[in-house]
Amino acid sequence: MKKLSLSLIITFLFLVFGCTQNSEIEKLNLDFQQNENGYPAKWENFGSEEYKIYIDSVNVKSGKFSAVIENTDEKSDFKALAISLPNNYNGKFIRLTGYIKTENVTEGYAGLWMRIDPQLAFDNMNNRGVTGTTDWAKHEITLPLNPQKTDKIVIGGLLVGKGKMWLDDLQVQIDGKDLDNPKLEIFEREILPAEKDKAFDSVSNIIFPHLDDEVISNLELLGRIWGFLKYHHPEIAKGNYNWDYELFRVLSNYLEAENNQKRDEVLSSWIEKYGELPVCKKCKPTSDDAVLKPDLSWINASNLSVALKSSLIEIYNNRNQGKNYYIAFHTSVGNPDFTNEN
Repeated sequence: MKKLSLSLIITFLFLVFGCTQNSEIEKLNLDFQQNENGYPAKWENFGSEEYKIYIDSVNVKSGKFSAVIENTDEKSDFKALAISLPNNYNGKFIRLTGYIKTENVTEGYAGLWMRIDPQLAFDNMNNRGVTGTTDWAKHEITLPLNPQKTDKIVIGGLLVGKGKMWLDDLQVQIDGKDLDNPKLEIFEREILPAEKDKAFDSVSNIIFPHLDDEVISNLELLGRIWGFLKYHHPEIAKGNYNWDYELFRVLSNYLEAENNQKRDEVLSSWIEKYGELPVCKKCKPTSDDAVLKPDLSWINASNLSVALKSSLIEIYNNRNQGKNYYIAFHTSVGNPDFTNEN
């Protein structure tokens, strides 16, 4: 009886695991076996409306169906099939493979394509695409992964120019692991408050007064302080604030300030909003032999209140060290990478 129960349990687990695998494969329809009215189910497309996309049951690499992109116009343009992967993945590389067959492809090429958003990596085989008339052949794209910065991974196939292409048996691997591999780790990226702030996605609601010399001068000052805080204040560097939208939030009161005293009070209250600064034990004065030194002369040169000047100097003396949500540096060369900019 015990042996029978154990056998039933193993069989049940096998069936459940098998169904889970199948559901994941079916979710993406990478083999194009699912279709809706002759169109590959779950796939999106973009490009010229003169191209046709449909399912073929005659020319297939395997299974019952393949996907077709065909230019039915005399003009050369492009058309692409696209689908987003359901997750972000822990790993170093992602590989897309698939089979392509072509017929009379000219003035362009047929190929696979893959994009990692936001603008992290992209390849559409434009330097090695398939041309002419060819039988089924396997092609691949490999891109580096950066899961900490990745929002979305999109894959697909495309036809540029004239002719016809077939697409079948796509497969995605992360460091050699299939998407159904139980050892594949899904990366859950932390969504910081700066990313969650959508208050001004549609409109800023800012109404500017007449731009006379005084208004322009005050806006220049605000821009300096806004930029200074963005790259120095520890709370902003953590990604706790959407700094573009924080500018919108202070701008209305700032523009309504009747004089320099009121202006500085608005700025001081704005800075205080972001909390007390932890003492920075690593912050040291810039070395005398440094080629580039921070120019903070504008703080003392501006007609700012003593309290506001002191606040800005305190921020610099206890400035953020290390990672910053809004700026990083490319490995080896050290060039700035202005990440998370709208």
